[in-house]
Amino acid sequence: MHTEAKDEMRDKILDAALKRFTHYGASKTTMNEIADDLHCSKASLYYYFADKNGMHMAVLERIAEAYFREMEKVVDQMTSAAKVLKDIIEIRRMFLSRFCRLEIFKVVYDRSSFFHEKMVMAKRREIAIHTHIIQAGVAMGEFQSEDPAATAELMVHALMGLRFTVPDQYREDMELDEAAFEQVIEKQKMLLDIFIQGMKA
Repeated sequence: MHTEAKDEMRDKILDAALKRFTHYGASKTTMNEIADDLHCSKASLYYYFADKNGMHMAVLERIAEAYFREMEKVVDQMTSAAKVLKDIIEIRRMFLSRFCRLEIFKVVYDRSSFFHEKMVMAKRREIAIHTHIIQAGVAMGEFQSEDPAATAELMVHALMGLRFTVPDQYREDMELDEAAFEQVIEKQKMLLDIFIQGMKA
């Protein structure tokens, strides 16, 4: 099979998987259902992905890439570093709300080195984007920060940590319900305001 045809088929599989995962949830979707949607054999799916976990991760990587591109788009149009940081909270809200059935946070608890490596890479990319924003804020005279990279790392870790500490009835095997999700987002906004006030020049 030519490389272009292989890439096209892989994209079609990921499109079908994303549609199923978004509607029914990743754990409730079977490889047979995805194969039926594509009118192909289950063996065809295994040609591209070793198992459903691998397909799930590929779908999450695709969504993560779109997420980071949205972040980078607002960064490229930056006129205020503080506003961009707030815009990123809204981007996060939009993506997590839209793709909540992808069971994104279940990946956090996967103990395999493959999943761990992907999560570390995503976190580093998010920290790098925030570092760039803070550096731009300093350059524009909007922020003061002796170490933008360290500040960005602390900010990202603190904001993400709220996902695990804000809900009253947190369980590892559950995604956040809508009310808990909104509560986390609101707390992230409050914490971000504290960071912004602390960095103001």
